[in-house]
Amino acid sequence: MYQVSVVRSNRQNVPLVPGSTDAALREATATPQYAMLHGNLKVGRIVHLCYIACGTANDVLLKWMTEAMGSHWFNLTINNTVYGLSNPWEVDRWSYDEEMHMKYTLAAVAQTLYVEVVEYEVVEYTKALTSGQQFLKILPNGQARMAEYG
Repeated sequence: MYQVSVVRSNRQNVPLVPGSTDAALREATATPQYAMLHGNLKVGRIVHLCYIACGTANDVLLKWMTEAMGSHWFNLTINNTVYGLSNPWEVDRWSYDEEMHMKYTLAAVAQTLYVEVVEYEVVEYTKALTSGQQFLKILPNGQARMAEYG
């Protein structure tokens, strides 16, 4: 269990590499800006991806780990006509580990994602829980729900 100590909200642009298939949006030497898109409990960070918008009309397919983000049954692509800066997509995904990240597939064209995230600095919660206490449970698939102890 962890307790939130600091909350920061930010919005960043994330350039995507054209001609990529299932490219991971997670931290690498060449792409350190991707680190803002996933959490890391080893350093006390949980990330909530709130909204995504596209900068161009070029289609991009987004996945959360291995599952398509738009639909479970269809590969729905997004662009700035569907989710532009004035009408972003509410994605509502949580990450506490680098393995909980987005992937994208993009043709040989340019695309930039604009991502709004809330970053939580957390510390370990060492007190005993009492019956009726509520907490946020982050599931391994990036979804979250409120739970009650007891």
